[in-house]
Amino acid sequence: MLSLRRPDDAAIAAYRRSRLGMAVTSMVAEEPPPGFRQEHSSRAVGTGPDAFERGRAGVERWVAHRGSGVEVFPAEVGITAGETVVIVTRQAGVWVMAACRIEQVINEPGAFGFVYATLPGHPERGYESFIVAQEDGEVRFHIDAVSKPGTLLVRLGGPVTRWLQRRATTGYLDAIEKWTQPAG
Repeated sequence: MLSLRRPDDAAIAAYRRSRLGMAVTSMVAEEPPPGFRQEHSSRAVGTGPDAFERGRAGVERWVAHRGSGVEVFPAEVGITAGETVVIVTRQAGVWVMAACRIEQVINEPGAFGFVYATLPGHPERGYESFIVAQEDGEVRFHIDAVSKPGTLLVRLGGPVTRWLQRRATTGYLDAIEKWTQPAG
């Protein structure tokens, strides 16, 4: 949903309620469905177990999103499979409100994160994963996006919308990298 004004909390809550029973726009799969593009981004964000625990806490608290200017509702939502979230962000001067459902939670020794899939009304169709992982002593934050335009406006905006998605991904990576750094 696009708006020139930021949606108020009542509108966000109503939007979320309206999406609770809806099916995701694309099922999470090993390989991207035909017509979808896949983008992988990864960054070293620290070393050692302390950095991993900080990264894990950051993912659990939606730091990647919130630290890059994306609001997540409900405010205290946890990383739980089946949970529906609404994201609110301002892109190119327009407020965007969209819903996603957490489809998978990764909670393994040395890896933590989640995959969410978009719900109807989201500008993109697809799913995205956010995983912090320990790899040979290094802590990395991985983001994988599988998507295609979900609206005519996004399809017509082609290069601009892909640039906005890459900018959001860079913001997510920057936020987790900053979060995982030791205080001091």
